[in-house]
Amino acid sequence: MVEALGIDLKEIIFAIANFLILLAVLAKFMYKPFLANLERRKQMIEDAISNAEAVNKRADEKMNSYNKRIAGAEREAAGIINEAKIKADKQASQIIDDANEKAALIMQKAEQEIERQKDAAITEAREQIGMLAVMAAEKIIEKELDDVGQTQIIDSILDEAGAAGWQN
Repeated sequence: MVEALGIDLKEIIFAIANFLILLAVLAKFMYKPFLANLERRKQMIEDAISNAEAVNKRADEKMNSYNKRIAGAEREAAGIINEAKIKADKQASQIIDDANEKAALIMQKAEQEIERQKDAAITEAREQIGMLAVMAAEKIIEKELDDVGQTQIIDSILDEAGAAGWQN
């Protein structure tokens, strides 16, 4: 029946044998290098992926480190700014306190000067009143008093004037 179709069985067996021999030769000489080459390429691709993942991981770590540094620097800057504000507030408060102290001292000195001038004016007024009283007494008595008598009269008049309200 195979011959009726024009197929030679010997040729088919020969072709199958050739095919199996070719397959054995290819398997022996080509298949192993081909598989080794495929395995090598597979390993290269896996290594490249692994390296890329490692690079990404390092990049992420560096990014996190930089972000932490930036956050730390921002906190430090905020602390420095806050500290500077506190110092400025203290200095402003100190300047105001110093100015208030100086103003109080100036006021105190002015009050002392006013009191001194008031006392000097009262003393001068007493002396003038004393001299006027002496002059009036001299005219009334029409005699000149000696220094001791004049001093006694002045003191007496001043005491009477002080008792009468000449103090203030």
